[in-house]
Amino acid sequence: MENDKENVVQAVVVMDLFNNNFLPINSEKPMGLLPIAGIPLIDYTLESLFLGGVGEALLFCCQDGNKIKDHIKKCKEEKALWSTTMEVQVVMSDTCQTMGDVMREIDAAGLVRGHFVLLGVNSITNMNFATLLEKHKQTCKKDKGAAMTIVYKEVAWEHPLINNDNSVLLAADGNTHKILMHEKHKPKSKKTTISLPLECVLNHSEVQLHHNLVDPGIALCSPSVPPLFSDNFDFQNRNDFIYGILINEDILASSLYYTVLGEKQYAAAITNWKTYQTVCWDILHNWVYPLSIETGSFYQNTYLSMGNHNFRKTDSTLSRSCSLLGDVLIGEKSHISDMTKISKSIIGNNCIIGKEVVIQGSHLMDNIIVKDNTRIINSFIDEGCVIEENCNLEGVIASNKICVKSGSILKGNILGDEQSEDDRKPSKSTLESGTEWENESSREGDDEFIGFEKDWSASDSCYSSESSVESLSDSPIPEDTNIFLQEVIDSLARGYDDKLKCDFLILEINSSRYAYNIQLHEVNFFVVRALLSLPVLAESKSVLNSVKDTIKFFRPVLANYIKTKSSIMDCLKAVEESCLKNEWLDGKAGQVIHLLYEADVVDEDSLLEWFEDLKENESPLVNQTSVVKFFDWLQEASEESDDSDE
Repeated sequence: MENDKENVVQAVVVMDLFNNNFLPINSEKPMGLLPIAGIPLIDYTLESLFLGGVGEALLFCCQDGNKIKDHIKKCKEEKALWSTTMEVQVVMSDTCQTMGDVMREIDAAGLVRGHFVLLGVNSITNMNFATLLEKHKQTCKKDKGAAMTIVYKEVAWEHPLINNDNSVLLAADGNTHKILMHEKHKPKSKKTTISLPLECVLNHSEVQLHHNLVDPGIALCSPSVPPLFSDNFDFQNRNDFIYGILINEDILASSLYYTVLGEKQYAAAITNWKTYQTVCWDILHNWVYPLSIETGSFYQNTYLSMGNHNFRKTDSTLSRSCSLLGDVLIGEKSHISDMTKISKSIIGNNCIIGKEVVIQGSHLMDNIIVKDNTRIINSFIDEGCVIEENCNLEGVIASNKICVKSGSILKGNILGDEQSEDDRKPSKSTLESGTEWENESSREGDDEFIGFEKDWSASDSCYSSESSVESLSDSPIPEDTNIFLQEVIDSLARGYDDKLKCDFLILEINSSRYAYNIQLHEVNFFVVRALLSLPVLAESKSVLNSVKDTIKFFRPVLANYIKTKSSIMDCLKAVEESCLKNEWLDGKAGQVIHLLYEADVVDEDSLLEWFEDLKENESPLVNQTSVVKFFDWLQEASEESDDSDE
């Protein structure tokens, strides 16, 4: 009996995204209960695990765990297909703030018995987990250090999942599929070249390069993965884990592999509103079969297909003069009135849509009333909202039970129940505050798809907690964070004076970090801030020489924290604040970033992106002589490099 349990495929589902990309919608509703084409996201996850051969699923909830428990109980009572053979356990912890914390908790509790599947609740797939996990085990027999096999899906370069999110640039051994290099890549980046470490070519007879891979947030893990997170507290999300393993492969005695799903297998992660929209359409177009709009239903065939990817519940009612123009889903007991036109939209249950309404590229949840002569374009309207007559909504997110008054014209607004009418002003996209919308049909040569659009940032992972570092310089530093900064300054100052090993300083910084519950992006920011605030710089007669010496001495510390694109941006924001607030660095910002550039702490692409941010935010540094001279020099050096390549 014990042997049988050992052979059961286990899956760990992280139920939280650890970001604010779906606020205010998921402020009161767990991500797992967010409807995707009319079905709660968790239902897709559980059915895909069940169909993929998983026998035991651990749902790890950091918030709203009781709501997930209630939903699981309800599914069992309704005899959902997965409940017949798959054991589901809801694990709750209100202390975990990152995916890394979740893995450390799992390790401490001993929740996994061996090799397991790791995914987020936002991962949608029809892959066979059991088969791929078995292949991962075979890889582990050949390489005892194999820690993780990462799952990717190859898609066309113009596919919305790549075009609107970060894609992955991957270099791997062509024979073993061992990952040699892993970088996030912006599809619309102006970067025309890639740098491949020389050892990748010299040490491997065949190297494969992939540039059109979508990361669905799914991995096949060895038993060593949770302990690796426990031993390395700077691993806060899966990308930290990946980069940490690749950089310290020999030290950690661990390696990474990858697998690409076949043509008929589907996998995607819902990380923002655009990918939310894309996955909904893929489900309506049956790309995710056998997952469908009837996923989780014990009684099937409750939808009528009306052609052109239009579906409605059998008990919904449509006026004879209304038009469904394609890719439309109508929920149960919903009513569509005369002369209303709906395209590429999801209408939930018990909705009443008035006369001469236009709904395009939008998602309306349950119990919504839309009155006559209203337009709703590229918007998400949560449960219980009332949209009165003659309204025009474009790019709006409305949380539950909002009432939009008659004649309102809203564009790019986020409506929360705590907001007054006067507060409902258009808000530009940030990771914290919202979404900017765009009608994609306006693009040349692309009049097929209309949907949400978000100005998506270069965040590393859908698991990471990516609060904007910009807020650190614009608001008072919280007490704990202030204490942490001072402790880092003290540690670095003592280490520099006593010439201590940087490994010891990293341990001290990490200890302070966990004592004050500091997020990783804040650590990146404050380590650089502390380095540029050392007493030795304030007292120096030659500040730039002292900066150069400290960067050289603390290079291992910087390498430990500043190693990804987002961490480099954290570093540059710290430089910006330090040069504005520290008298000894006044007018020297250009020289400081030049020293960091020469030390390979920051790269050219990140510097150029940061400089554009400075211009956009009208930073005082933009016109500083040293900064202007540095970027002039950088451009000339880049042009000379291009000429020599020719």
